[in-house]
Amino acid sequence: MYRKPIHIKAEPGKVASKVIVVGDPDRTRFIASFLKNVEEVNTHRGFLVYTGEFNGEKISVACHGVGAPSAAIVFEELIMLGAKMMIRMGTTGGLIPELHRGDIVIPCGAAYLPTSPVLQLTEGIILSAVPDIELTYELYRYVKDRTKRKVVLGPVISNDMFYMESPDLAKKLSRLGIVSIEMECATLFTIARIRNIRSGALLLVSNSLVNPEEAEIPHSSIINEYYSEIVPIVLEFLSRIKL
Repeated sequence: MYRKPIHIKAEPGKVASKVIVVGDPDRTRFIASFLKNVEEVNTHRGFLVYTGEFNGEKISVACHGVGAPSAAIVFEELIMLGAKMMIRMGTTGGLIPELHRGDIVIPCGAAYLPTSPVLQLTEGIILSAVPDIELTYELYRYVKDRTKRKVVLGPVISNDMFYMESPDLAKKLSRLGIVSIEMECATLFTIARIRNIRSGALLLVSNSLVNPEEAEIPHSSIINEYYSEIVPIVLEFLSRIKL
């Protein structure tokens, strides 16, 4: 097994122990713009990684791409380079009527389908894909106390087939108590559990699979407008939280 990164060409010490991971390269740059003394430490393979400071605390922001296989590579290599805590900031599709565009989901767990690459990580053993519970609850309380946006703590599902998210699937998942759908949390939570690091996630609701008037995913610039309030809150949280 490789224990030296072959995709993230960052030098030792250039990746912080606290990392925000995102799927979109543009959002990686956007979040990094909130940091001071920012250094670009990787561009290889499009897996952008920036490291800077917030309130004097060293924090990295890394792009993991779309879907479980791409994300797994980045999560593993960030851990090889010294990451001890990862928080995914991404988008999610609402599966319950109460969730609307701009709301926030803090996942307390991530279901996955039988075809998920997560099962390759666990050699077919079905593990509970859950984040660090203490970190997750602290993140939930911290964000909820500092924003007027709706913040929901609940289970999500990580689905690898973006264009197979049909209305029938959405209704079925909603009946099972799953609040939203995304693509990478199950992978992050599982790898973090196996590698003994802390993980969590904050997801911004970009669209709804059950409210037809909010079915369309808006342009990334609009999503960044929603995030502009939330990013400093998460960075402040990371600067304060202990590993």
